Amino acid sequence: MKKGKEFVFPENVNKDFGVWHGFTLKDIGVMLGVLAIGLLLFLIPPYNLILVIIKIVIVAVAMTIVMAILSIKPIKSRKNIKMSDLHKIRKAYRKSQKLYYIAPKKKRDDLDEK
Repeated sequence: MKKGKEFVFPENVNKDFGVWHGFTLKDIGVMLGVLAIGLLLFLIPPYNLILVIIKIVIVAVAMTIVMAILSIKPIKSRKNIKMSDLHKIRKAYRKSQKLYYIAPKKKRDDLDEK
């Protein structure tokens, strides 16, 4: 019996649209959100030099952490799975119902023979 056509997708195929250096539109949106929060932090007074430098460092560290989390590929052989995808998969697995197999109980006669 003949089957229909089989389609094989390579492992590097991704459903997201890459915009810049492996970041997708969603990733760029997250980065812009963090940047907007950082700009709001700059609008909070006082504006002396030391506090402005502290605010710049805080925003730079936050942007670095966000970009690192968005760009980490935790599985070496799968370049299309990002850290956020792996986190979603693990979270869904933890919530899913598990199936456990219980070993059958030994009969009383089997225990007496030993």
